[in-house]
Amino acid sequence: MKPRSSHHLIAAMLLTITASAPAIATERGQLRALLGMPGQDLTSPAMPGFYVQANYQHYYAGEFKDDEGNTPVQSASIPGIGKVSAEQDSQVRADVLALRASWISDYQLWDGRVGVSATVPLIKTSLTTNLNRTTPLPAPIGALVDAQIAKLAAANTGEESGIGDTEIAPFVDWQTDTYRILFAPAFVAPTGSYDKDRAVNPGAGNFWTFRPALTLAYVTENGWEFGARTTYSFNTKNDDTKYTSGQYLHSDGAAMYQIRDGLRIGAAGYMIVQTTKDKSDIAGAVADNGNKARVFALGPQVGWQTEDSSLGLEFKVLQEFGARNRPEGTIGWLRLIYRVN
Repeated sequence: MKPRSSHHLIAAMLLTITASAPAIATERGQLRALLGMPGQDLTSPAMPGFYVQANYQHYYAGEFKDDEGNTPVQSASIPGIGKVSAEQDSQVRADVLALRASWISDYQLWDGRVGVSATVPLIKTSLTTNLNRTTPLPAPIGALVDAQIAKLAAANTGEESGIGDTEIAPFVDWQTDTYRILFAPAFVAPTGSYDKDRAVNPGAGNFWTFRPALTLAYVTENGWEFGARTTYSFNTKNDDTKYTSGQYLHSDGAAMYQIRDGLRIGAAGYMIVQTTKDKSDIAGAVADNGNKARVFALGPQVGWQTEDSSLGLEFKVLQEFGARNRPEGTIGWLRLIYRVN
């Protein structure tokens, strides 16, 4: 076989190694969820008025996990060489400024206050894909294979910034001195910048998500507060890729203790469990396991707010664990909540 044709054949066969390397859950591992954002606002009383939030998130993951919770290994068979495997060693970073505006009216439905919120994320995200060959090969062939692996890994590396996908959430909010229940038939519109040929995108894709949400909170007389916001997401087909991401359950929770007026400390966490398999009109685009994603996170948080809840600050750092078919990393949040009127 001539060197040039050998070069092209190896490149074609190795394409299967990196074509799906970062896309190990849903499309490129992107779930439309601002993981860990809810906190003391779950339990804080919200009076009628107009509220604004500025939520800054920093996320870093230095490893991806496969369906068994291990470092993913990609393989390809090359005629005359045999099976060649490469271990994925990749990093993902994201900085997000999520801007939210909420309005709570005096109008009541079933004894609960009616309102609506809109959340627009501004995102800067980067993905660095590294693939390290684990199959021993003779030096000349190994160098050629490594060069092709490096090229294909570079094609799945990138950095982008822009507006993400917008969530609109009408809601009904029931509150007493001890509990809070909020229901929101929310949806997410594909407003984010997206190109199916890019390694990363601020937007998740050219599809819509319907996301009913339920918030439950309870406040004790001795200063403890417990709250959780749970959503279930249904995704339409991405018209650009003919890929349909599976349904998933997402829950954020917080347990906080008020050590003095307005100052709380406690723990926060979240979970994502994908309940149905991804689907695609393109053969081979989805693994047999359906690329079903999962991750959990837990960490400390501290919050402060004024007595009338017109101003609040919050900080938390959460460590992910138990990831499947997605990155596993650390996420930090800094939040400002302000009631305009």
